[in-house]
Amino acid sequence: MIHFVIGTRAQLFKMAPIMLECEKRGLKWRWIYTAQHKDTIAQSIETFSLPNPDYTVVNWNTEAKTLGKFFGWFGKMLWSLTKSKKILDGYTGKDHIVLTHGDTTTTWIAALYGRLTRTKVMHIEAGFRSGHYFNPFPEEINRIITSRFTDYHMCPGEELIDNLKHRKGKKVNTVYNTQVDTLDFGLIHCEDVAYKIPKGKYVVVSLHRYENIFKKERMEKIILLLQEISKQFPTKFVLHPATEGQLNKLNLRKKLESTKNIELLPRLEYLPFIKLIKHSEFMVTDGGGNLEELHLMGKPTLVFRNVVEHSSYIGDTAELSMLEKAKVVEFLKEYKKYEKPRIIPKHSPSAMCVDLLKPYG
Repeated sequence: MIHFVIGTRAQLFKMAPIMLECEKRGLKWRWIYTAQHKDTIAQSIETFSLPNPDYTVVNWNTEAKTLGKFFGWFGKMLWSLTKSKKILDGYTGKDHIVLTHGDTTTTWIAALYGRLTRTKVMHIEAGFRSGHYFNPFPEEINRIITSRFTDYHMCPGEELIDNLKHRKGKKVNTVYNTQVDTLDFGLIHCEDVAYKIPKGKYVVVSLHRYENIFKKERMEKIILLLQEISKQFPTKFVLHPATEGQLNKLNLRKKLESTKNIELLPRLEYLPFIKLIKHSEFMVTDGGGNLEELHLMGKPTLVFRNVVEHSSYIGDTAELSMLEKAKVVEFLKEYKKYEKPRIIPKHSPSAMCVDLLKPYG
């Protein structure tokens, strides 16, 4: 049996093409939902025509979008380790496999489900490293922990394989992330959705990382930079629930709402979001998944972080702002130079993953 363990929307987006490929090949699989993100997950499942989860680890009506709620969720996840065999429905041992993705807390706990039951573990999007334990935090530590329990490291690039040279397990170069398959799906279908995009030039913003939103001084600096950008372009700020909560808690929302050219939008479903990005001039983000997706689209990207794992994209389709006004102003002048043709891979990373999964499904 193939077990997919998913906690966030981003993980679902990147695992969906592997799940659909398993379905296409008639392999046996099931998926486990940890509910780290819950808002709009039902719509995401519907978008990809996926079945509902076979097992939900944390049953609640919210998601881990504040520190308090995160620690509540985290405590339940730690307790769930005692039920690893039940969560995997008894399909444990060397003939079965657990798939985990990325760099969230769900990622390494899923890997532990496998290790505690002597079940194989495959890590999708493995090998990324910033070289700093606490930047980004906790993502870098999450990846390091996960790599210790992984049997198949699916790495989108040789550089990432090199980062894992001291780790046991099979390292596979998928060249690109499975996000490329998801993006292909998104670009094919996004124009069919009834979502009205703005007229004229505009910019899209999406920020959600703990390193940005849980520090008031840093958030205030971000708002000043967004106000600078809005002097030239209407700015559409798509709010992650955690970001919205922090803006309210820190009393910073009014600063954005009172800025003429900034519009706050609720979190969008995948296809409307892709449509909004596709027609934008550029995007401001701090998300690793967004950064990779935008690189594949050839869309200019301004990164609101100090350090990134996807360093090869910097100077190509993206610029690292380090939250410095001078860098932002320079990007506004030259953003068109970061615009590149869309990348269309010759091989599907998801299919490469499923080639290895056949004996387990």
